[in-house]
Amino acid sequence: MEKCDRINRRQSKGVLLLDHYDEMADQLKQSFRLSGFDGPVVVVSDAGFLPADVLSLFRWFCTDSGDAPDETPEQQWTYRLSHAGWQRGKPRFFNQIEVPDYWEISSNNGSGEIHDLNHLRGRIFYGGPSGRRLVSEVDWLNEKGVVRATDHYDRRGILYARTVFNRKGERFCRTWFDGAGRERVVENAVTRDILVTRRGKTELFKNRTALAATMIRELGAEGQRIFYNSLSTPLFVTEQLGCAEGGHVLFWQENPRPDIPGNMQMILEGRANTSAIYVQNRASWEQLTALGAPAEKVRPLGFVYPFERMNRRRRDVLICTNSDQIEQLETFLTHLPQMTFHIAAVTEMSSRLLAYGRHANVRLYPIVRKEVVDELFEKCDYYFDVNHGGEILSSVKRAFLNNQLILGLEGTLHRRRYTSKMNCFSDALPLCRLAERLAADTALFEQHLNAQREAAMSESAGVYRQLFSGGRRLDDTI
Repeated sequence: MEKCDRINRRQSKGVLLLDHYDEMADQLKQSFRLSGFDGPVVVVSDAGFLPADVLSLFRWFCTDSGDAPDETPEQQWTYRLSHAGWQRGKPRFFNQIEVPDYWEISSNNGSGEIHDLNHLRGRIFYGGPSGRRLVSEVDWLNEKGVVRATDHYDRRGILYARTVFNRKGERFCRTWFDGAGRERVVENAVTRDILVTRRGKTELFKNRTALAATMIRELGAEGQRIFYNSLSTPLFVTEQLGCAEGGHVLFWQENPRPDIPGNMQMILEGRANTSAIYVQNRASWEQLTALGAPAEKVRPLGFVYPFERMNRRRRDVLICTNSDQIEQLETFLTHLPQMTFHIAAVTEMSSRLLAYGRHANVRLYPIVRKEVVDELFEKCDYYFDVNHGGEILSSVKRAFLNNQLILGLEGTLHRRRYTSKMNCFSDALPLCRLAERLAADTALFEQHLNAQREAAMSESAGVYRQLFSGGRRLDDTI
């Protein structure tokens, strides 16, 4: 008999417990919300740019009430800024970090630096929307260039935590502050102990597992199902809190690996409080089953995507780039004269790229404005993922959500999971031949667009609703 079958507890809504908040975690959270889930979403590993409906484990303990991590403007830490422009409640731009007089802040689209004459004193890292240069973290360096401390900023521009390193550059501890800048939570990176000061007393927690279990109890969710995405702290929390009717559910999001993780083996053998495993990376699912994981117990499950519009098969192609290195662009322009290519960049364009403006089927958008970007994603029904360099404007994902048909080249793909193998080529000429056929054949076009959604594991909201209600879709129980 499975461990969780031994209890008889009323079915309840549940908690979505995420180990850290990356793109996959965000898509899982969105899938839950789009499917009607209005329970708490909690993130264990802290991040400053969390959505408003996501709770941070550590910042939960930074207030006396334990109810709301955000403070009122009157309680927020007052800063003496040497750079004008920052307003409370707004994220900080790269040049709104406090530095001593005469120190210089410089930046590009990827990161920033702080210099004292010819000495590098700090590195600035960005968060939030791509290309906006909003500060997420600042590393402060010693004379030898070793990181001694990292300041962490949130979406309101508040310095909410600081990580301290030892002389070797090894993480020693992290401190979280409340809205008035007082130390509330301190985690020792060596012993894993956590000290929490609130309600007039200091409490010691053994580790993150104990802290997260306490938070779930304070949320009033003990005994409810936990939906989680990691075999580390979130799994340990499900074990510490015990069983729930229907069992807890693991959403496995990691890339393929050469073995079945030991903690997953424990679940498969019925020695855990988890009753279902859903794999959200198709290649990982194929690898797990090839390694012997029972196909009836480890199942693929994708995401509910918030598609913005339907594709109307207009012959407008969008390319977003911050480089003039667009693979075989001349070939595309020559062999697809019936298509109009819209090339957008958030920076100035080089003379080489501007020279393509001589083609009648090219439209160039240097230093493109947000409203123009919005128009282009609505207007274009194809996206060519053929630019070298990094992805900008989350363009491939945004193309996918706008139901643009994404065609790409093997050497330039930025987000393979949004591009079907049917739509990816090693050379421009076969891509051009496919584009010509797609323009003339509606059924073929829809076939390739559907293959794109299948590659990204698009699911219906109904599938998730069955999971919330304890439904037996895909024979949930292990």
